[in-house]
Amino acid sequence: MTRHYDSSRRKQAAEETRQRILQAALKLHWEGVTEFGPLAEEAGCSLPTLRKHFPTKESLYHDCTRTFAETLAMPDIEALAGIDSPGRRLEESVAELCRIHEAMFGYAWLSAQLRAESPTLDAEMNAYDGLVDGITEIVASAADAKRSVVRGFLDFLTYRALRNSGKLSVDEARQELTAAIRPLLTGGEIKTHQEGVQA
Repeated sequence: MTRHYDSSRRKQAAEETRQRILQAALKLHWEGVTEFGPLAEEAGCSLPTLRKHFPTKESLYHDCTRTFAETLAMPDIEALAGIDSPGRRLEESVAELCRIHEAMFGYAWLSAQLRAESPTLDAEMNAYDGLVDGITEIVASAADAKRSVVRGFLDFLTYRALRNSGKLSVDEARQELTAAIRPLLTGGEIKTHQEGVQA
């Protein structure tokens, strides 16, 4: 009797290993670690096995960004642009962008540092910059002279500085950004959220 080799188990095991590597990479990339040695250890596989699935860092970056993107709900730009009230449009736009900044926190910092050497990460950061540009257009459409300042406030690096150096919570960072941008749209003086509350 002829015995047929069943490759399904091997394929399933290989896919499970690949997924373990991707999850380990997402964890370590968030922490700024990109070397294959620590990644293989985190994934519980050998270095040759890791390189079999991902021969280069670029191939790993490519699949990691696709895996992460599947978990991220992007802002509905059209819905934000359709909000009639400028105040509410600002608040909801900043809230949505802060949600993305927080979700991207570790990955965006790593990608910003490595984008010059990785086409995949450069493309991701270009898309990220495009999202911030789009939110800026929604928020500052009637404030041409201040648009570049609004863009600066909305940038990921500003958010990161508020969270890390400023020790602000996600909600506090959102409130302070909104409070800083609002007067730019109305011609008033910039006040922090706390100053606004005290006033």
